[in-house]
Amino acid sequence: MIFSLFGCGRDAAVTSGSCGSSMTWEYDRSSKTLTITGTGEMVTTDRFMWSDYSIKNLVISEGVTSIAAEAFYSNHELKGELKLPRSLRSIGEFAFYGCNKLTGELVLPDGVETVENYAFTNCEGFTGIRLSSSLRSIGEEAFSGFTGAQGSLRIPEGLETLGRCAFYQCEQLRGDLILPDSLTSMGSYAFSMCGFDGTLRLSEGLEEIPDDCFNSCPNFRGDLVIPEKVTAVGEQAFTDCGFDGSLTLPEGLLGIGDYAFSYCRSLSGPLNLPDSIGYIGEHCFEADEGLTSLRLPSSLKAVCEQTFRGCSGMTGELILPSSLQYIGDQAFAGTSFDGLLALPKGLRSVGRGSFSGCSSIEELALLPASLEHIREYAFNSCTSLKGDLKIPGNVRSLGEGAFCNCPGITSVTFGKGVRSVGLSAFSGCSALKEARFEGTRIDYYDAQEAEPSFPPDCGIASPENAVRLKEEWEEKSRENAFEEPPAQQDGVAKEEPYYWTQSLTGEDFCGAGPYSDAVLQFDTGGTMKVLLNGRFLMEVPYEADPNDYENSIVHTEGFFCGEGWVRELRYSDGFNRDRQLFGELLREDGTTEEIVFHTGSEEFLYLTETEDAPFPTIL
Repeated sequence: MIFSLFGCGRDAAVTSGSCGSSMTWEYDRSSKTLTITGTGEMVTTDRFMWSDYSIKNLVISEGVTSIAAEAFYSNHELKGELKLPRSLRSIGEFAFYGCNKLTGELVLPDGVETVENYAFTNCEGFTGIRLSSSLRSIGEEAFSGFTGAQGSLRIPEGLETLGRCAFYQCEQLRGDLILPDSLTSMGSYAFSMCGFDGTLRLSEGLEEIPDDCFNSCPNFRGDLVIPEKVTAVGEQAFTDCGFDGSLTLPEGLLGIGDYAFSYCRSLSGPLNLPDSIGYIGEHCFEADEGLTSLRLPSSLKAVCEQTFRGCSGMTGELILPSSLQYIGDQAFAGTSFDGLLALPKGLRSVGRGSFSGCSSIEELALLPASLEHIREYAFNSCTSLKGDLKIPGNVRSLGEGAFCNCPGITSVTFGKGVRSVGLSAFSGCSALKEARFEGTRIDYYDAQEAEPSFPPDCGIASPENAVRLKEEWEEKSRENAFEEPPAQQDGVAKEEPYYWTQSLTGEDFCGAGPYSDAVLQFDTGGTMKVLLNGRFLMEVPYEADPNDYENSIVHTEGFFCGEGWVRELRYSDGFNRDRQLFGELLREDGTTEEIVFHTGSEEFLYLTETEDAPFPTIL
């Protein structure tokens, strides 16, 4: 065993010694009994002092006040019940780590105040846990992996700190879990993957529920009440928990992390999110199908991707706050909100599949003039949506399938600025008989093309001087606005891209804001494809030095993307895995502006994290 390299490895030779100023030890080889006698703190002369000894009986006499760190580390020969003296006050880190053949109930005498990090990690043979009534601190992973421990767990009043993974994977523990109000600090994963099948009462002394704290505790029942002092609920804090009552969140809560309450399928009743909340993470309430209604915070600026996806029990009118600017990809997909949907006046983006499958929404109020795009499949299969639709002129593009399978839409009018209508944008809209364009520069898929934008019986009207952009784009792609050839880049690697350049491949980079119909696709061979409104436009070579982390520049000869030409792109890792490319767009009139391409949901471009803020904020 590898641990014998660090232990004494001398059970055949050394059978006694000192382990403290007033403490001795003796090992009887015949009975395999280790006896520790004396008073005061245990002090071992070597790491893993008795890790290699085959111990059938361990006797620790009264008077011993501590178990030294690593004293029995990973001793797989230490067997039987562990009896600790009433004089004991502390158990050192790694003291009994991995002693998986210890059995019976682990009883910590009432004098024990501290159990340090990893003290009993992976002691899977214990059949129960009884904690000391004097306990003040439990370290990281102290009781993690107690897979054989059954029965209830009583957390004593007076406990102040509970370390990361303290009771992780104690999957056979049952009953209620009551955390005393003395508890003020709790680490991530503290009770993750535990088997409690009663209620959870959280400490009123907590100010934060850390990441993954109760992740995958599917047997909890009853209401979940977050205490009044809590200002932050961490990522995946309650993912896949079984609560079947209501969820109560406190006024003063500032934010909720990604996936925090996702897949809590049995939570029931209304979800009221306090106005103090400024951030709700992605997938936060995903698949919480028992929730019946939703009240959003009044100052919320973004609903992140898939936040309420699959909350099929949410009904009634969805009221979106006036502050809202971004609705992320699939944010409300599969919900059952009904009646009128009014998008707020300052809204800029409706993400991919945002309201897909919302089959009870009957009417879209006048869309806001601030809206820049409607992404792919945004309102797909909103089968109750009916009436006339007006797309404001500030919307540059409607993505593929944006309103497909909405059989109640009867007409659609596109404002003057609408440029692109994607593949199958209104396919399956059987009642749609008229589509009218007010602008003169337009692109859509007609009946002669595969996957036309409109159903076959829909009449399409546009001004007499309207120009179909498809042909113009193709012509522009053969030109180049840059008179000078690109500068040769010294040291640019020619081999297959690696390091930061690996981030260029595997996902499409979609234009942000008004350029959402432009897409860049990179391959590993140094070629980039440009698509506009789903149409292949051009293919250009690119070069990028994989070792140049400081600049991370993608060099091209120049490419056209609808409104002008771009030559260089600067790569950056954005918020939440969003890959981003920043470039300068050169228009025909010589003016320039920044253009951004990215791989994630639109709101990720505008969310930023700072050291002094507990949650991301909108720029």
